[in-house]
Amino acid sequence: MEDITPSLCHKLWGSEDCGWSFLPSEGNSGSILSLWNKIDSTLKFTFGGEGFVGVCLDWGAHHRTCFNVYSKYNLEAKRRLWKCIEEARRSLGEGAWCTLGDFNAVRNGDERRGVNAGVPSSQALESNLFNGFLTRVELDDLNLLGSRYTWYHPNDIAMSRIDRVLISEEWNQFWGATSLWMLPRDVSDHCLLVLKLRGWDWGPRPFRFNNFWLENKKFKGVVEDWWRNRNSSGWMSFVLKEKYCPIGGGGWGEVV
Repeated sequence: MEDITPSLCHKLWGSEDCGWSFLPSEGNSGSILSLWNKIDSTLKFTFGGEGFVGVCLDWGAHHRTCFNVYSKYNLEAKRRLWKCIEEARRSLGEGAWCTLGDFNAVRNGDERRGVNAGVPSSQALESNLFNGFLTRVELDDLNLLGSRYTWYHPNDIAMSRIDRVLISEEWNQFWGATSLWMLPRDVSDHCLLVLKLRGWDWGPRPFRFNNFWLENKKFKGVVEDWWRNRNSSGWMSFVLKEKYCPIGGGGWGEVV
């Protein structure tokens, strides 16, 4: 896209509680859009350049810098992008950092499969330069969970891991240990990446009923007492829902 509107950003976010920064496309590619929650954070400034959009936020008492990357294919353009990130890291280095997106580069031959895999000395040179950049920028290249590759040729004859999330030690200290997951490929030839906090979200706690409870002579009285003492007001369906599955706990079977 060469331009965006506030209504589009609000639709993508799901409400008007977002800020955004945008880099227009060049031809059919290169467009970048970053969105963030403006309720929980305060925007300090945004900046951009060839292949990236940067956003600096104050999140409570903490400072966050996020780089959204979309690298061009040729090596010289990649090296210019890497240099911009390094310079920004040096000048804005305080606080937590997250740099993510399509770097269009692999770290070694194992990250590419199919056409052009394991080729050229030029590919080896690029990988060496890319690894050097990752060392200098002092950001952790998170391991990918769920698959090995993030980009797939339309005919699945080639695949590569060219999308990454790089985080600083300060980011880990603030958010806790994080993990990087890949979602199934859909419309795009790239797979979506999700950065998650440690731990698992199992969803609502399931209700379980054990038949042997019925053998306890006190069971019926306990249930009746709990039901009578659970006070709720409103329309009847709401009251029934509140009594059966109160917020912050399970159903009455768990009380027993």
